[in-house]
Amino acid sequence: MATVSIKELDLLIALQSFLMELTGLPMDNVLDGQQNLTPMPTSDFIIMTPMRQVGLSTNRVLFDDNSVYGEGKELTQRSVQWPCQIDCYGPSAADNATIIGTMVRSEYACEWFRNNNSPLTPHYCSDPHQTTMINGEQQYENRWTMDFIGQFNPTVSTRQDFFDNVSVGVVAADLKYPTESA
Repeated sequence: MATVSIKELDLLIALQSFLMELTGLPMDNVLDGQQNLTPMPTSDFIIMTPMRQVGLSTNRVLFDDNSVYGEGKELTQRSVQWPCQIDCYGPSAADNATIIGTMVRSEYACEWFRNNNSPLTPHYCSDPHQTTMINGEQQYENRWTMDFIGQFNPTVSTRQDFFDNVSVGVVAADLKYPTESA
């Protein structure tokens, strides 16, 4: 069975931590966007919605032979762009969007992700724009949206057999192999 070194949850946790640091919002107010049966918080909050994964490189392959039979691995890695939609809601939505949109493009963001051992590297962020929504009670909700663009480099591990020695034999090319009985 194949396994991947960086899961989507790892990316969401890294981005969530960064957004919490910038805005001062608690963990319960910076959420994954695709949750069922979860009510919207009543104060300021942020929703993160991963949009796609875009390959940025061809595959790089390494082999890991730890000399234990059946435990060898082929490690296939590529660079991947990860766009994630960020929606800011509440009375401070515009201010939070301005902070996020500005700081993702800064040295601060690069250092923050590096210093926190994040699997994610920020590239840039689109300009925030208002995308007001109407809630279930037919009331307008203040909502500002932007796209965070980051990069991660996942490694997919698959089983790979290796061998320590080989026996080589010679077969005459002009004879039929295996031999036939006449």
